[in-house]
Amino acid sequence: MRSQTIEIRSPATGRLLGTCHGPEPDGACPLVRPDGVVPCAGRLVSPRGGDPRYWPVWVSPGCRQCRLNWNEQAAACLREAERCRARWRRGLERETDRVRIQAARRDPRYRRMTDRELRVTALWRWRLSSRAQALRHTEQKHRDWSRLYLSLAEQQRASTPAGRVQ
Repeated sequence: MRSQTIEIRSPATGRLLGTCHGPEPDGACPLVRPDGVVPCAGRLVSPRGGDPRYWPVWVSPGCRQCRLNWNEQAAACLREAERCRARWRRGLERETDRVRIQAARRDPRYRRMTDRELRVTALWRWRLSSRAQALRHTEQKHRDWSRLYLSLAEQQRASTPAGRVQ
């Protein structure tokens, strides 16, 4: 987030009041005032050229946290969930290949199975493995986090005062 210019605007007029470069990598505001309140409290913030479906976000008065990264955290969690899903699929492909190789070597457990039966067997073997279960759990955890961050961002956007300028 630090590479973008963030515009801070008046909620009543939409006039540009200032800019910042967003939160530090740990999510902390680099411009926080001595009382702990962020300088954009009570104002609208958005990255320059931000998607109007998600921006601007209103920062409530007295806020002590940077609200800019909730949208980005939601997207990052979704990307991580998709990476887990892709790793799960690769694991299933490896297990399917392993079962097919065993059938080709005339393993008595698999030699009379059709291709469909081999795929189903591989799927069941893979699904019951601890690695597959861990990947599913991690994927679900990241999807849940993504929903949380997105709902926080939507709540923040919905709480914008009625007089704000789009």
